[in-house]
Amino acid sequence: MVFDYIIIGSGFAGSVIANKIATELDKKVLIIEKRNHIAGNCFDVKDDNNILVHKYGPHLFHMDKKIVLDYLSQFSLWEPYEHRVLANIDGIKTPIPFNLNSLYDIFPNNLAIELEKKLIYNFGYGKRIPILELKKNKDKDLQFLSNFIYEKIFLNYTIKQWGLKPEDINGSVSARVPISISRDDRYFGEKYQVVPMNGYTKLFENILKHKNIKIMLNTDFKEILRVTNKGFKLVDNKFNSKVIYTAKIDELFDYKFG
Repeated sequence: MVFDYIIIGSGFAGSVIANKIATELDKKVLIIEKRNHIAGNCFDVKDDNNILVHKYGPHLFHMDKKIVLDYLSQFSLWEPYEHRVLANIDGIKTPIPFNLNSLYDIFPNNLAIELEKKLIYNFGYGKRIPILELKKNKDKDLQFLSNFIYEKIFLNYTIKQWGLKPEDINGSVSARVPISISRDDRYFGEKYQVVPMNGYTKLFENILKHKNIKIMLNTDFKEILRVTNKGFKLVDNKFNSKVIYTAKIDELFDYKFG
């Protein structure tokens, strides 16, 4: 088969692009995947006890755009799922992201009331504020609160996860776990929160089930393509069709740029 497109990677980016090319453009697509399975980091599989396990850590859908949910609903039914997390702070279990309920779990009632008033006054009820933004506030009570949350929740976890302090990484990373100025104990605040009823792998199988899509597993793209100053080459011949690369950008260039 002659392919119009070669896509590197079968995670969400590669699989959705492949589906849209195959269905909307009626073009032939070859997906090259290094692992022995599709679905990228969302891959899940049932263990010996018939429990569905997310091999690369938990993945949960949380989105505000109904168009995304509608598109994916072509390929899966859904289970509603709202993620809730408790942290142990000085022996007290309290919700993460840190919210107004957390204030009353951790601090004396009078202080919690004062902190709640100042948070709502400065940022508004229902807002989600990154820790680094809260730390910029000049109010001494909010400075105390931001330092407490920073030390107890963000600092050591971020060092363990990334090897850096929160202020030394891109602000969007720590913003993933904001301070929630509400009593919503859910980990995520988006309107739609679901998981695929039959798992992510089945969802991906359905996305990629098309006569125009072929998948090559256990294959490093460098076995088939090589990068030159003039673009990609297929084996030793010039490759004139389109390549869509969805894997690690530093790996594409042999880590020569760091």
